[in-house]
Amino acid sequence: MLTGERVVLRPFRPEDVEPLWQARLDPVMWAQTSEAPYVPEPLAAYRARHEAPSTNGDAGFAIEVDGQLVGRAGMFSFDMLARHAEVGLSLLAEHQGHGYGKDALRVLLGFGFRTRNLHRIHLQTLASNGAAVSAYLGVGFVEEGRLRDHAWVEERYEDVVLMAVLRSDWAGA
Repeated sequence: MLTGERVVLRPFRPEDVEPLWQARLDPVMWAQTSEAPYVPEPLAAYRARHEAPSTNGDAGFAIEVDGQLVGRAGMFSFDMLARHAEVGLSLLAEHQGHGYGKDALRVLLGFGFRTRNLHRIHLQTLASNGAAVSAYLGVGFVEEGRLRDHAWVEERYEDVVLMAVLRSDWAGA
């Protein structure tokens, strides 16, 4: 387990899957965490993905606060030659706005830079997700660019913001 000031990042448990799956059924949540078109995934398929061990080095975690599941976080798309990976997280709606995302990101950055020996950690987010952009800036990410009108969300196109933090810029170094 990886611990932050308030959050714990731990392996998924069987009881985590259904609440995370329920949240994933929301089309807006889907658009914020996936570039694929919205397709409701059956619970059995979602459960199978979370129960299968990673074969490509991806690291997925449940985010827990005071023993309660509040969301999920992950590090994926590792490039071990260039030493970079992408991070992503999503919080259950009732747990947004409490600083859990920032704390989870700090933990993920420590995991990436200290444990995985990465040079660069990057992410993508919708430009309209101001709370996420603010949280990412608050833990050291910088905006590197935008993909204009890249995502189709709620009947309109939105920009996708590309952000990253380098090990040399990381405050935890």
